[in-house]
This record gives sequence, structure tokens and C-alpha cells, in this order.
Amino acid sequence: MEYQYHEGNRAKDYPRSRKGEDCVVRSITIVLDQPYRTTLTELCEYSVKYGAVLNDEWLYEKYLKDKGFEKHKPPRINGRKIQLFNFEFEGRCVLLTRNHLTAIIDNTVYDTWDCRQSNCNSYYVYKSGVDKT
Repeated sequence: MEYQYHEGNRAKDYPRSRKGEDCVVRSITIVLDQPYRTTLTELCEYSVKYGAVLNDEWLYEKYLKDKGFEKHKPPRINGRKIQLFNFEFEGRCVLLTRNHLTAIIDNTVYDTWDCRQSNCNSYYVYKSGVDKT
């Protein structure tokens, strides 16, 4: 598993924006290859519609499902969760580590920090062309 710095193109939409706790918006933006503002706006609409903050797991899970993602159980070796640097994945997915979402595209982690030492939890595989929103 490789690592590549990527801030989700946030600076294109918010050039003076401060960096912050935006892993949900950033990782989904990267995997969907859409503007940061689009992802943020859509997640905020879900937040208002369903009465939850956009980084609540069940809310972003609903958004991901509606966008054509499929949830998978944590990858394991001999029954034990693995660290991200041992995860091999071809395709596009959003992966949950402990309290953090990161983008993976074709065996490369795209994020603002190298989280490959973290254990893998659930991950959401993107099936392009399935958007239900």
C-alpha cells in the first residue's frame, strides 16, 4: 500500500480555509472525484434532512450507500484485523480506521497524513454509475 498526500481539492473551493477535521468530506470527495464543495453541500443536506451531524457514521453510511458504495467487513488475516499498509485493494474505496476515514484508490492511500499504520475497520467500495441520489 502506497501513500500520496491529497487534501481533497479543498483549496480550490476554500482557498483561505483552515485545515481541520474534515476526513469524511475529504475522503468521499477523493473517491468520487467530485468538487469538495459538492460533497460538503450534499452531506449538509443529508444532515438537515436526517437530523444528524455529517460525521455521524450512520449518516455518511447512508450517503455512501445512496452514492453506490457497498459496505464490507474489516479485512482480517488469521481472524485478526490488519494494518492498512498490509491491505491490498484495487479500485476505489473509503476505509474507516479508528475514528478516521481515508480514501484508497488502486492500492494507494490518499490523505493529508500517512495513516497506513492504523488498523483497518469497515470499508466502502465504490461501484461507479450506481448513484441513487
